[in-house]
Amino acid sequence: MSILQPATCDGCGLCCEGIGSPVALYAARSGWNGPHPFRPPDLPDELVREIDDHFGGLNRGQEPQERCLWFDAASRRCRHYEWRPQVCRDYELAGDACLARRREYREAEPER
Repeated sequence: MSILQPATCDGCGLCCEGIGSPVALYAARSGWNGPHPFRPPDLPDELVREIDDHFGGLNRGQEPQERCLWFDAASRRCRHYEWRPQVCRDYELAGDACLARRREYREAEPER
């Protein structure tokens, strides 16, 4: 089977499936001293509330492994792309992880 060599992320979103939520953007609850160490200081309060309301006080790692809260399944795009966490920014198009996800998806697809 040949492996797709994608030129764009448009219409994909496989990296957003099964990760749970925008990583490390919760309101600071763990008793850090000072600002949240991973959240951009200018992240709008409504986005922080959206995340916290969705996960209702769960700690990282306890949320269900579903698609990212910010992933729009209809458009297959991030609803808050400009605020995506660093882990999303670092996910390399056509990198090993990207190609592995695409390969897994193709293998799981029902025959047409």
